Amino acid sequence: MSKKELLRNAHGDDVGYKIKMLIERPKNKGVITEEEAEQLQGTLHTFSHGSVESGMLLRLYWVVDEEQGRVVASRYTFFGPPALLAVADMAALLTRNKTPEEIEKINYKSLEYFLRDNPSTPALPRERQFAFTFVLEALAQAVAELKGETPEESPLVCHCAGVSQATIERAIRDFDLQSTEEITDYTRAGAFCSSCVSPGKGPETRERYLVDLLAETRHAMEQEGKGQASLSDKPFKEMDLEEKKAAINAVIDQHIRAMLVMDGGDMEILDVKENGEHTDIYIRYLGACSGCASASTGTLFAIEGILKQKLDPNIRVLPL
Repeated sequence: MSKKELLRNAHGDDVGYKIKMLIERPKNKGVITEEEAEQLQGTLHTFSHGSVESGMLLRLYWVVDEEQGRVVASRYTFFGPPALLAVADMAALLTRNKTPEEIEKINYKSLEYFLRDNPSTPALPRERQFAFTFVLEALAQAVAELKGETPEESPLVCHCAGVSQATIERAIRDFDLQSTEEITDYTRAGAFCSSCVSPGKGPETRERYLVDLLAETRHAMEQEGKGQASLSDKPFKEMDLEEKKAAINAVIDQHIRAMLVMDGGDMEILDVKENGEHTDIYIRYLGACSGCASASTGTLFAIEGILKQKLDPNIRVLPL
């Protein structure tokens, strides 16, 4: 498939209302000028990810309040398929009023769930999921640059789409990808000339193909899973504190966070303490949850109830 065909087909009838609404009427698209940044009493930072040649380019504009360390304004410009516009627009909204550390916590689940029309229907079909991968990479790169960090360089595997080995390996892990076709759906690697998929797909030879990275990463995941089996099988009461923290975070990610994200909120664990027969979990609400009237009643009871059911009946959740 050519880049032109991929871009043309990236907006179809199989996307939901929220996606279509943001494509037709984006709320955060545009440039922020130095003058606007001064009016907001902040410093303007710009970050670019991707390239026109690869078919997708995203440029982020953040105004940072240096005293508070927060992004007080967030906009973007883009080149690419319409799906990228919708995902970038939501990402701009979610990064506003957040610290770099809070932006780092924005992941696929939180970003994708904000764009769903209902909890059971994915925001984008599988063949357009690459928009999420691209935007999340742009956010990670922007945070690293803002902190003055230099990300480790990773060799390009797909030169046509500009997709690195690190991107492919991370996508395989994050989305539990099982085939090279899924890798293409989630990263665009192999979408154009297919020479990077496996030997014989193109005239050029390379050190790593998608089939190699898939086999190596899946093998590593399998070995890691074997090493973690004892933790998952161990009763909660028999875990040490670090194991309990890991188990609590796993339950929150799998069963709770999506529920909060759907209402525009989130949560983070501040501390976990042993208190006699009880395990006390201290949390802080984020986003809409921080000012919600049910944060100390219905929402809290739901979070505590799930953790009790999945882990231990003596868990207590304490919001701070």
